[in-house]
Amino acid sequence: MTPAALWMRHGTCDDGLCRPGAHARPGSPLTIAGIVEAELTTRELHQHRWQPALIVSSPLRRARQTAAIAASALDTRIAEPISAFAEWRAPHCVLGLAPNQYPPDYTTWRQQRADNPDSALPGGESLRAFTERALEAATIAGDLATEHGPVLIVSHRLLIGAVAALHHGYRHPADIFGYASDFRLAPAQLWAPPRETT
Repeated sequence: MTPAALWMRHGTCDDGLCRPGAHARPGSPLTIAGIVEAELTTRELHQHRWQPALIVSSPLRRARQTAAIAASALDTRIAEPISAFAEWRAPHCVLGLAPNQYPPDYTTWRQQRADNPDSALPGGESLRAFTERALEAATIAGDLATEHGPVLIVSHRLLIGAVAALHHGYRHPADIFGYASDFRLAPAQLWAPPRETT
């Protein structure tokens, strides 16, 4: 049985290569390595005869570039990007920074965010807002698959991790964000929701 929705992390972007562990900036483009990763993954999908009816992505540059590579390789229609599939919006004060460069305000907020999931720093997204967006993303993915058939969604590690947390029954924003933070998915790799057992 083929998955109705298959999630793909974007390929390695410039910030991911030059600033490992940093919060990538929205405009960070794919590197040559990221392009190759996306090509290899879509070649693998083609070899396994998994053909999406539609490809849709996050609006962030690295995801749109990955989706374009997949659409070309799989000869599949690409839809307009959907904002619900974007990465967690890190506060402006940490974009492009590695953990050892985080400002004190962000470090303090991180220590308290589990107790106050509605809090956010300027430009950032609260844990509750991120959870609500992950729920919306999972619903949209299901709706797209119902309407079009198999769909490939190109997104980001934290958002895919949050969708995975929801599939595993997590409901509290701090638990979902914690699961998403620990979720491991290499660049341009795939994740599918677990199959429903009847």
